[in-house]
Amino acid sequence: MRVVFHPEFPNDQRKFEANYAEISVGLAERFRNEIAWAIEAVKSSPTGSGHFVNTGSSTVREFRRRNLQDFPFFILYGCTEDLLVFGAIIPARTDPLNWLTRFRTRLT
Repeated sequence: MRVVFHPEFPNDQRKFEANYAEISVGLAERFRNEIAWAIEAVKSSPTGSGHFVNTGSSTVREFRRRNLQDFPFFILYGCTEDLLVFGAIIPARTDPLNWLTRFRTRLT
């Protein structure tokens, strides 16, 4: 399976990590490590590592979210049989549907 990161994905990580670094360098490091751990979990089992994205009225099965354990964020990703695309790191209180536009050019 080919793994692709949306070009904005690293920027998401840097932005949120910088916010945590303002509080504590150790906290920023924990955030970075948890992102890395979640990415590896998704890579090892893309269809079993996240929840389908739910719009409230339907479920979008092409996209999943992997919730972080210790931080209020999730990783939004999409997968097909031969492609895994990491799209965004999203604050948990944000509607994931707003971020699905990042996938339009990758999974179609």
